[in-house]
Amino acid sequence: MRAVDGRMARERVQTRCDADTVESIEQYADDRDISQSEAVRRLLRLGLDAEGYDSPASLGGDNVERLAEREGYVAANVNETARQVGTILLLLALLVLALTWVIL
Repeated sequence: MRAVDGRMARERVQTRCDADTVESIEQYADDRDISQSEAVRRLLRLGLDAEGYDSPASLGGDNVERLAEREGYVAANVNETARQVGTILLLLALLVLALTWVIL
C-alpha cells in the first residue's frame, strides 16, 4: 500500500452483511457520530489488531483516533465540537434575551 500526502492510501473492500450486522454497524456509527464507512474501517482494524494483525500504519499518527479509542480516551470529533459551540451560542442568546427583559 502506498502513502498519499503522508497517509496510507485507501483501497476499496466490498462485502455483504446480514441485516443484524448492518444494524449493529449503523448503531456503532451513530453512537460515535461517524459515517458507516468509518465505522467499518475502525471495526475491521480493531478486529485485526485484536487477532494480532497490527499493520505498519497502526503505529503511525494516522491512527491516533484508533489508539485513543483502544486506550479509553475520547478522540475529538468536529461534529461534536460544532454541537457544543452551537449550544453555547444558544445559551448566550438566551442570556442576552433574559437580561434585555430584566432591564426593560
